Amino acid sequence: MYSIGNELKDSFKPTSKWINNGIEWLTDVEEFYRERAVIEQEYASKLQMLVKKHFDKKAKASASLSVGDTPQITPGSLECASLVLWTDVLTQTEAIASEKVQLSKEFTTKVSDNISSLKGKSGRIAKKIESINEYLGVEKQKTSDDVARAKRHYDSLCQATENARTKTEKSASEKYTKKLAEKEVEMNIGKNEYLININVANRLKDKYYYQDVPECLDYFQELNESRVAILNKLLKNASIIERNSCDRVKEKLHAIDSTIEQNDPKLDTAMYIKHNMIDWAEPQDFYFVPCEFWHDDESLITKEPELTELKRMLNSVSGQYTRYEEACLNTKQQLEEATTERKRDSDSSTITLKFDAALYKSLLILEQFIMDDSKRVQSEVKIEVIQNFAGDKDLSYVEQEKKKKSRFGFLKSGGQHHETGNNNIVPVKSANTHTSLGGVFNLRKGKETKTGGNGGGNTNTAKALFEYVAAGNDEVSLSPGEALDVIEFDDGSGWTLVKSNDGQQGLVPTSYIEVAAPSTQAHAPIVANATGGSTKKGPSVAPKRGAKRVQYVEALYDYVADGDDEISISAGDRIVLIQDDTDGSGWTEGELGGVKGMFPTSYVKKV
Repeated sequence: MYSIGNELKDSFKPTSKWINNGIEWLTDVEEFYRERAVIEQEYASKLQMLVKKHFDKKAKASASLSVGDTPQITPGSLECASLVLWTDVLTQTEAIASEKVQLSKEFTTKVSDNISSLKGKSGRIAKKIESINEYLGVEKQKTSDDVARAKRHYDSLCQATENARTKTEKSASEKYTKKLAEKEVEMNIGKNEYLININVANRLKDKYYYQDVPECLDYFQELNESRVAILNKLLKNASIIERNSCDRVKEKLHAIDSTIEQNDPKLDTAMYIKHNMIDWAEPQDFYFVPCEFWHDDESLITKEPELTELKRMLNSVSGQYTRYEEACLNTKQQLEEATTERKRDSDSSTITLKFDAALYKSLLILEQFIMDDSKRVQSEVKIEVIQNFAGDKDLSYVEQEKKKKSRFGFLKSGGQHHETGNNNIVPVKSANTHTSLGGVFNLRKGKETKTGGNGGGNTNTAKALFEYVAAGNDEVSLSPGEALDVIEFDDGSGWTLVKSNDGQQGLVPTSYIEVAAPSTQAHAPIVANATGGSTKKGPSVAPKRGAKRVQYVEALYDYVADGDDEISISAGDRIVLIQDDTDGSGWTEGELGGVKGMFPTSYVKKV
């Protein structure tokens, strides 16, 4: 069995030209039988005139020929045998003329008109296939443009981050440090979008060259073979018409029949394939091109707050994936049923001019399937990429109802938060792709292990405020309340070198411990647990090397958050200061219990 889609890769344009050449050639066949009909009509008219002329002659000469010029008894209507024979000859000749008239009509109505109908229907099917291919081409170009656009956007974000980093090096002010952090988050989100676009483009590229275009080519093949089969039937019918009309050319018409029978629809396909084989190479995959002065691998950024954006994206595409997967299954079932029905009715011995209805129906279903399947693949790739890079991280996402925050929201009574969202993330089994994806970035880049004592002086002690699990060989784990010896104080990096009770020495986040001091008593952030009690919870993200020292404020009064961008505080809470009230708005941004948000400046004091 031959298949253009399997044998000739990426050959839609030459195949479309070949198909349309065959359809246009039907015009020549149609013109041949129309001219034959005109000739037969002209021949019949001349033959009828000839018969009438000789009937008139016979009528004048009938008596003379039958009985002589001067008969004794007139013959009346009787004629001699020779004239009876001649009359029969003329009568049969007149019948032949009438048969030629009928032949002319049948050539027109049963052959020429049907060939014209075949051409029109075949052309309509071909245009539909071409419109599907045009859609595929536009979508392929759109996907490539999305990759290029994402790359340009990512490069611009990298440039902006580099500019912010340069400013921070020149002036280590809080403003520039915060700006650098914001630019890094924007850059990482842009990188994630770029990588996801690359994976989507590669999957759609495979789908285009190995599924969509071959499917269109096979529909071209079916159209061409159906056209040839129906043309065979029309030509054979013309032969039967002519053989019934003129038995004297029976042998020649049988020869035409024999030739027609030998014209297997598959033979045109086989010859076309044989003369159009080409050396074809698959286009190169899209791949990650790193920025010249920033990140140099192709890993998604899966730390916070970038992870929250990935969670939001995963939550969105999971619903899309479920919807399009169900739509694809339904459409695929419809397509299989339509294909089975169409194949059953497309046999060369049973095919009729009504073949186009089933074929066009299948193309409509195929068009819908291609569109739904492309959306499904896009969602599937996004889910795969995010899940693969997130690893064992919790990817559930709850979207809070957004409310516009008043600058004087602390003057309003506390309200209830309404949370909406969908945590049903659709698991997608990872598929093999041509693109290899690397690991995730270390959340604490640039962290160095510092060793050594405090110069032999008195040992400073500290107490662990929160539980912390070591993420490297140069760190130690903490348990709430654990006593520690301080080996080397925080130099501004956000990390302190300590020694635990069991003798292990390593780095711990400074914000997770309280160095013993006679003047202050830290208040650990408290969050309610599921049983109604409370448990201490440390900051959600460990500090990076080179970060500024952590500053705290202490809550003087209770405050209930009145918006999604605020946090609730209680008198005595020790809150990590993120953004001071430098603009005089009356609001300060901080972090309590791993949650960031705004609260009234007048409700806290610096410690």
